[in-house]
Amino acid sequence: MRVGIPRGLLFYRYFPLWESFFEGLGVEVVLSSPTTERTLQEGSRLLPGDLCLPIKIFFGHTIEIKEKVDFLFIPRYIRIEPEAYMCPKLMGLPDMVRAILPPLPPLIDLSFRCKDQVKESERSFYLEVGKVFTRNKDQVEGVYQKAKLREDRFRQILQMGFSFEEAIHLSRTELPSPNQKKTGMEGVGVIGRPYYLHDPFIRTSMVKEVEKRGYPLLTPECWSEREIKTDEKSLRKRIYWSFGKEMVETAIRLSESPAVRGIILLSSFGCGQDSFNVEMIRHLIKERIPLLSLTFDEHLSQMSFSTRIEAFLELVQRKEAKR
Repeated sequence: MRVGIPRGLLFYRYFPLWESFFEGLGVEVVLSSPTTERTLQEGSRLLPGDLCLPIKIFFGHTIEIKEKVDFLFIPRYIRIEPEAYMCPKLMGLPDMVRAILPPLPPLIDLSFRCKDQVKESERSFYLEVGKVFTRNKDQVEGVYQKAKLREDRFRQILQMGFSFEEAIHLSRTELPSPNQKKTGMEGVGVIGRPYYLHDPFIRTSMVKEVEKRGYPLLTPECWSEREIKTDEKSLRKRIYWSFGKEMVETAIRLSESPAVRGIILLSSFGCGQDSFNVEMIRHLIKERIPLLSLTFDEHLSQMSFSTRIEAFLELVQRKEAKR
């Protein structure tokens, strides 16, 4: 039995958990290849132009693997926390895939809708997913608990400063030794949705340009969820979108950290939530720390990104020289 997972969107948040869960049930996990220009072109040719880049990339990945698997895992994430929602496109993703990409293998498209208790909602979701492959509830429960341990290792490794790809590989065994820890250095923070931050197709030139100047790139995962969390009263306005709230809270945390010399804010053209988030972050941070906002679409220009990042880092260095 083979289950396909497109390498896009929430892959960059939950893949270690998904991989361990399915493999624990004896199911082979089939991944699409890393994102390339062709991935984007394949997705773009079938979708309306006003859809965001991450959705087009996801469709390109789905096209690549849909004929190679027995099932496609495209869950419907509605709420991952109480009183906040996911992007409407993520909620409707299984329906979009069915409408645009027939014929398809069966979709595992169960809904994740958090009520009051996040942990119990997640557990119930995976018990339902497990029923697709076995009726042995105890087996599914045991596999889920082991998958959660893998996810915990993955999060801890990200906090140590390892990249997404490194953390996936290292989390399959044990935690790295403390002397391998990469954090503790001053660097440039980068904020965005996980599928902006960790897809090499989007971030490669940015990483090279920043690290070329001697600054490590610090993602939100370098801090724990508890460290990032902000009292909603300080935001003045409640944010009802989970990733938007996460971006704003991260911006506040990074702007207050002495280890962060500047912030690069990634957003997707055509994303209504991002347009609001960017302006709110600018308002909250004001001039406390250098801030560069980069908006991308399918006409992604690595050269223009590099030029703007280079100018931004020169500003960061000038501010440091005045200290």
